[in-house]
Amino acid sequence: MSKILIVKIGALGDVVRTTPLLRVLKGNIFWITSKKAIPLLPKLDRLKTFTEEQIDRLQKINFDLILNLEEDEKISKNIAKLKTKKLIGVYFDFKKNKLSYTKETRKWYDMSLISKYGKERANELKWKNKKTYQEILFEMLGFKFKGEEYLLNYNKTKKSVLKNKKIVVALEKRAGEKWPMKKWPYYHILKKKLEKEGYNVFYLKQRKNILDYMKDIDKCNILICGDTLAMHLGLYLKKRIIALFTCTSPWEIYDYGRMIKVINPYLKEAFYRRDYNKKLVSGIKIEDVYKAFQKAVCNF
Repeated sequence: MSKILIVKIGALGDVVRTTPLLRVLKGNIFWITSKKAIPLLPKLDRLKTFTEEQIDRLQKINFDLILNLEEDEKISKNIAKLKTKKLIGVYFDFKKNKLSYTKETRKWYDMSLISKYGKERANELKWKNKKTYQEILFEMLGFKFKGEEYLLNYNKTKKSVLKNKKIVVALEKRAGEKWPMKKWPYYHILKKKLEKEGYNVFYLKQRKNILDYMKDIDKCNILICGDTLAMHLGLYLKKRIIALFTCTSPWEIYDYGRMIKVINPYLKEAFYRRDYNKKLVSGIKIEDVYKAFQKAVCNF
């Protein structure tokens, strides 16, 4: 039986959207990821998870394939010590003393921070790209993406939480420090507006256990958030999602027919910027999100 190593450590949302591969890859799968991500990955007999610090434990294994999706010098150097018939993705070019990537992954990494074209051209390519992450990911390995769902360690609620209750709305106003431009400033006003109309609305909050965070999301019918981990978990949980794209690509996200995308009119100016600009982050108006919400409500 073939042995495949996937290296995808962060961010958590990126780990989640990589899991559809588990539905098409055959054989024994080994996955190097973060301690935070391990509880999210499904409990499968053929899947074994490791952290970056445990890479040495894999040195005796003869892999048929290593898929490295991490743009990290240290990780790539450590992976170079492993035995494999083929490597796809990021690797460390010891001759040129820098990170590089294999031909199968050019579509993705030509748009990345390690792009051979440089940052400016990479951002241009990213702006023009209309393929989803899953489409590109599957193409790297010779597959065609057919809408395969995420695969996580959580049993979704079987009974509708809407039964005999009001529509429950969850808001995730937070975003990682890496992306301050994702923090839309009007969630508090939106919450008051929805509550005034009789909807049950709550903010998602920090949880020590990521699965408890999923349980919180599972309590809602409609999730309103940015391009964050909550969005991906909501997709897995088959919630109706209103996703606000303030600075990242809405085209990279496969919506599974369950998401309404609200796109910043200033998206091109804000595209993948990691600073904070009040004008740009405020481009999406409350009325835009409320219209999307009304559309989502019609699905119940």
